[in-house]
Amino acid sequence: MSLERREWHACPACDERASEPFVEFVELAFVRCAGCGAVYKRFEAAALRADDFYERGYFHGRRSGRDRRFSHRVRKAMEWVRSALELAPRARALLDVGCSFGYVIEAGRRLGLTSSGTDVSRYAVEACRQRGLEARVGTLEQLPFADQAFDVVVMKHVLEHTAAPKAALAELRRVLKPGGVVVIAVPDLQYWKGQRRRKTYRYFRPDDLGAQHYVYYSASSLAGLLTRCGFEPVVQSKAFFRARLASSAWWRRLWEPLRYLAISALQSVATAGLRRELFVIARRC
Repeated sequence: MSLERREWHACPACDERASEPFVEFVELAFVRCAGCGAVYKRFEAAALRADDFYERGYFHGRRSGRDRRFSHRVRKAMEWVRSALELAPRARALLDVGCSFGYVIEAGRRLGLTSSGTDVSRYAVEACRQRGLEARVGTLEQLPFADQAFDVVVMKHVLEHTAAPKAALAELRRVLKPGGVVVIAVPDLQYWKGQRRRKTYRYFRPDDLGAQHYVYYSASSLAGLLTRCGFEPVVQSKAFFRARLASSAWWRRLWEPLRYLAISALQSVATAGLRRELFVIARRC
């Protein structure tokens, strides 16, 4: 492998230059920001990813089940979209950034939204189009859509794939209407394997997800990034009140104790390092 490499000297989330080592391989290294606590890639070998990294090969092999389980994934995506609609009940248009084979696009369409997607992969976009879905090739830093075109944007395990998260969130603000919401999921930095098995954990290894991920967030560093970029984090776990489910008085009476128990359970899971994913819904200020 070529020794030529790319380097980053400041935290992509907060611009802090001070950091401490986190995990290092010959091909890449991650450091922890002394400011916000995010873990970001300090350097990577320039040859770590081929130019066609996100094309056909990325979606097959270990990921070959994606297309076969399309209906199942659409049903799961519908729950994500319903969560967003709790905070944007008048939403009409949805965008899925990093749309893969179009699960969220189809979920939005089934829920009555004008639904579109974008992906850096031409292979994925073509797969969406073959299903009759609206999808365009684009990057996180340059979305191929007009200003204020959407009420809801979904970014499910996408934000960790960019070394320029502030530029990506600026693009989200551009395409979101005022008051629109974004649903974000990213790996949880505090997950125990990432803390205790850094050299063997697949999220850091150069032969696995370390090749494609740039920033790992804690709950606080992600909330701080969103706030600095003009978003208001409104929901920071999946345990929140869903008005559309509360169709009866008995459910409303039960909700507060259930909510307390759910949040307490999630906090215990997070404290123990068992939570693998951060879930946030934020509103465009």
